[in-house]
Amino acid sequence: MPQRILVADDDRVFGEAIGLYLGRHGYETRWVADGAGVLAALEQGHWDVLVTDISMPGNEGLELLSALKGAPYPLPVILVTGHPTLSTAITSLRHDAVDYLTKPLDFGKLGEAVGRAIERRRTLEAVSRAREQLEEWSSTLASLQSVLLPSASPAPVAERSAPRPVERAADGPDPLAGLDPEARASLSPREEELLLALAQGVNTRDLARRFFISEHTVRNHLKAIYRKLGVHSRTELFSRMTAWNRRA
Repeated sequence: MPQRILVADDDRVFGEAIGLYLGRHGYETRWVADGAGVLAALEQGHWDVLVTDISMPGNEGLELLSALKGAPYPLPVILVTGHPTLSTAITSLRHDAVDYLTKPLDFGKLGEAVGRAIERRRTLEAVSRAREQLEEWSSTLASLQSVLLPSASPAPVAERSAPRPVERAADGPDPLAGLDPEARASLSPREEELLLALAQGVNTRDLARRFFISEHTVRNHLKAIYRKLGVHSRTELFSRMTAWNRRA
């Protein structure tokens, strides 16, 4: 499958010229004219790199960089501008943009920047897959331990030491506040992330896209969650979660 490059620029001629150049080098490209178009394209499918103009509607203050940084791992971004400033250059560094290119554009440098961005994307995906595999192994180990050594309570080291990101507003309620602490501690970090997302009404397909994993992996995580929380279906899980919130 060719790598997919999303090109955003309010100058259609310039945006399509980038697309033609990258297309000749084997990339699949799509042009959009503004920040709203970028967000819509990201909702509709998977993209490997974003090449975006700085001065265009929906990105005047580099809002796109802030929005993309909230993903499990950010989409590699290459910034292009006809009006370079120290402020935008510093902001691009803070948001870990792959490159900051100026117009008139050197297409050779663009090709090199896209190559670096693709390598970054592959590395991030490999790390994510390794993390998924580690969590699956940890979950399997915990299940075996509970069967072979039922009196042993500590969770595997990988689960105890890993951070537990919480996907909710800082000032909002914790959807899992009423969950028994011991049951919550039995969940791996990724299982807790998925459970919090489920509480927000996210379906299996969108869970896979949000966490950059396959739907098969999502279903395996859900099976582990059901087993650890003593439920047998999503309906029963939601009913239990409602009861937790009432207790909390």
